[in-house]
Amino acid sequence: MRTRQAGIVREQATLALLESGAPSSLLRRALARIGWDLQSWQLGSLHHRPGAGVTGVYAVDVRPARSAGRRGRTVPAPTHACITSCSVPHPGDDVLVFHRRGTDALAVWVHPADPLLPGLPLALDRERAAALAFGPGRGASETVLELRSYRPLRRAVVRADNGQERRYLKVLRRGAAGPLADRHRMLRAAGVPAPALAADPVQDVVAMHPAPGTPLAELLMRDGASGVDPHALVRVLTSLPPAVLSLPVRPPWAARVRDYAEGAVAALPAEADRIRSLAAGIDEAVRSSDGGPLVPTHGDFYEGNLLITDGSVSGLLDVDALGPGRLVDDLACFIGHIAVLPGLHAGYTHVPQALRRFLPAFDEHVDPAALRSRAAAVTLTLIAGARRRAADGGPAEGLSRLEVTERFLDEARSLGAGRAGRA
Repeated sequence: MRTRQAGIVREQATLALLESGAPSSLLRRALARIGWDLQSWQLGSLHHRPGAGVTGVYAVDVRPARSAGRRGRTVPAPTHACITSCSVPHPGDDVLVFHRRGTDALAVWVHPADPLLPGLPLALDRERAAALAFGPGRGASETVLELRSYRPLRRAVVRADNGQERRYLKVLRRGAAGPLADRHRMLRAAGVPAPALAADPVQDVVAMHPAPGTPLAELLMRDGASGVDPHALVRVLTSLPPAVLSLPVRPPWAARVRDYAEGAVAALPAEADRIRSLAAGIDEAVRSSDGGPLVPTHGDFYEGNLLITDGSVSGLLDVDALGPGRLVDDLACFIGHIAVLPGLHAGYTHVPQALRRFLPAFDEHVDPAALRSRAAAVTLTLIAGARRRAADGGPAEGLSRLEVTERFLDEARSLGAGRAGRA
């Protein structure tokens, strides 16, 4: 417990440091090494992985250094840099490591030289990206690249457009692209609507065709996804092929709820007792409910990974976590994610009515108490990644997610008590 508490204190110190003015000197030194002077900077996003570290992504404005050598003159003007307390094994010449009293060691690099994503420079280079995405001979000058998502040290997605054609380039850690490509081939062979590959992986970059359909998140904002049959989501999960059971097991969110609680504590230290008590209650509720049999699962089943056509799933994205698991955990992942959407954006006014449709439908397939206790575990894991400041004068997003978690646990307990009483 003492070691864990020390780790929480260090994470809190790192979060405070990355949001302060201290990064200025670190960014300045990293940029100077490649021939650029820092003019201004701004924190763009914080990525907090409880127990693993914190990463800040900073937008930077630069000008050529007067003393820039040959290397500095040939490196394009950078727009972003990153600072992380996460472990960076064997940092190369592109990474500076700093040791500061009271916090974990900090590693700094200038985008796109992510030390754990070796293919990111390729995916953001028009000539090489165009060749991978559209085939050799396609004009790089006609290709437009856009970084759609970036989780430092973990993965990135780049959209590539060439005329009327579009591809997505997924950048992964070393050795991860081949297994992901195999998952896509497995699913498509079974008729599951995962995106089709556009080429074999190169330097841990997977090129994919876009899947058809409208993002479910868009439909939820529009009208609560009223035209989506909840049972259609269950059907796509039950259509996953038996071969998925041969893949490595990835523990569900609920299996580490007490660990994730410490991440929530780091984000909301004033609510430490409340969060730890809540985590203990979730853990007990999960253990006392029926999780169901081991089946093929998606592993990250939520609205951001689902495309919809005519009320059914036409695109199943991000199949990295595909493997053996429990149906209830996939459904809880979905429920937990959509439940926090109103706290993320005011436009999700129809989500409560969507929950009133999806929950009873899912209850027909899994134990209702298990579904809600695991949904509580999912929402608890999302607290650490919430915005750290209130938006539009409303409650802070982390507190909003904490309240959602408590409601799910209350419902799980009520259903569990009712079942016990009937027995």
